[in-house]
Amino acid sequence: MLIIIRTDASQQIGLGHLTRCLSLAEGLRDIGANVEFIVRNHVESLNSQIIKKGFKTHLLPNIISSSLKKNLKGYEKWLCTKQIIDANETAQIIADWQIDWLIVDHYAIDHNWEKILKPYTKKIMVIDDLANRPHDCDLLLDQNYTHDHGRYNNLLSSDTIQLIGPKYALLRKEFLENRNILNKTYNEIKRIFIFFGGVDSVNLTTRVLNALLNPNLTNLKLCVVIGVSNPHSKTIKAQVSKHPNAKLYVQVDNMAELMAKSDISLGSGGSATWERMAVGLPSIVITIADNQVDSTKSLAQDNYINWLGCEKQVSEKKIYNELLDVISKPQLLYEQSNKCQKLVRGNGVKIISRLLTIGPDIKTLKVNKAKASDSILYWEWANDHDVRVNAFNQSYIEWKSHQEWFNKHLNNLDTTLLLIDSEFGPVGQVRFDKSDFYFIINYSISRQFRGLGLGKAILIEAISYLQSYWEEFTLIAYVKERNIASRKIFTRLGFSEKCTSSSDGLIYRFKLKFDPVM
Repeated sequence: MLIIIRTDASQQIGLGHLTRCLSLAEGLRDIGANVEFIVRNHVESLNSQIIKKGFKTHLLPNIISSSLKKNLKGYEKWLCTKQIIDANETAQIIADWQIDWLIVDHYAIDHNWEKILKPYTKKIMVIDDLANRPHDCDLLLDQNYTHDHGRYNNLLSSDTIQLIGPKYALLRKEFLENRNILNKTYNEIKRIFIFFGGVDSVNLTTRVLNALLNPNLTNLKLCVVIGVSNPHSKTIKAQVSKHPNAKLYVQVDNMAELMAKSDISLGSGGSATWERMAVGLPSIVITIADNQVDSTKSLAQDNYINWLGCEKQVSEKKIYNELLDVISKPQLLYEQSNKCQKLVRGNGVKIISRLLTIGPDIKTLKVNKAKASDSILYWEWANDHDVRVNAFNQSYIEWKSHQEWFNKHLNNLDTTLLLIDSEFGPVGQVRFDKSDFYFIINYSISRQFRGLGLGKAILIEAISYLQSYWEEFTLIAYVKERNIASRKIFTRLGFSEKCTSSSDGLIYRFKLKFDPVM
């Protein structure tokens, strides 16, 4: 399996996007996938970290005209070009590759970019947390904590897999391995962990260190972590030297271990939030970007963290007072530590890696009768390109025509419309149309779940459901001769194959009691 990741890192962007993509890349590599990166060669690029982790990296050019640079707006400045140009440059790199998944993690990219790249990959996954633009993708992951789980509904196709929440946080495996299994009492706070991201362009690290020079706090041990590309490293080193119990760590590989040994953290929002929560480290959080505010605010409202405010609102005095207040509440810290570990279990990379390469566990599949609200989903599935190619009537199905058909069959006693669900959403549909003493079977799999060997499992679940109502029956399936995948599935299930009068079709039949071959 070949998986390509398109993301960027720079002084302006920071390391958050790259860090979570690297975590996922390592998880995918661990289970046998081949993962490569496509990144733009920014002037102050941090792409060496990808190479250091052993991943092949393809660089997009960083040549940009002054006239184009003036026309870039918002997150386009992070991309350093127009996304259509970026899409075409990316397409040139992957034109001859057989890609299973293209993973995109970039605020400057939306459905316009994704539509251009669609012909070059089987499936597209988007990592996002803004919910501010439409996407044309098969799977969307937003690991942020939110009270609004429907915020992408008008931005995605109804059959797009949506994975929302920190359950899916993309953390390195060290955070799973260093979960704090020993409950602390927090009656005595000894060690403070300080980390404001790999870049910390506003130098919150120094602001916090100044606050901690207060004589009432100098007894605390300080674990100060910065990235190798921190532009304020000299200033921070000077401040660390002034504190009697502070130690500076630069670009560490044992972040989880350092967090687990600490009692309280002072840090930014974003990806580091999920790292701290996974190891049960109570946090005082200062947001450094607008996209961190909503999730951080929601976490604070539900008492997972202590939010001090946005960077521009936070003074050294405010940091000092907040730390004194938090230290005086050991019970609050104890509760936060336990709540955080329940919310963020640290196995998001394992969950996503398995989904992309193996699919949902067939043991978790569930059969539900279709509802009126499923009409749009059925319509999109019916008009999927591969479904239409394998259908005997290949014409596009108009919405009005579909509505009439769906409503008619939904209320027809001789038709059974079944939706096969998984922990990641609907996987496919199976329909049984009763005619005299037999049932005609029709099925399809959502494009996101194709190629994972789920067809047989879906049919077994659906036929077992039918068996709960009918002890004996005959199943008939009409399959195009060139539809090799379906032919193999029905054969493996024990159906007999017969030619029809048409050279383009086959009849598959299974009679009497059904005992599917596993």
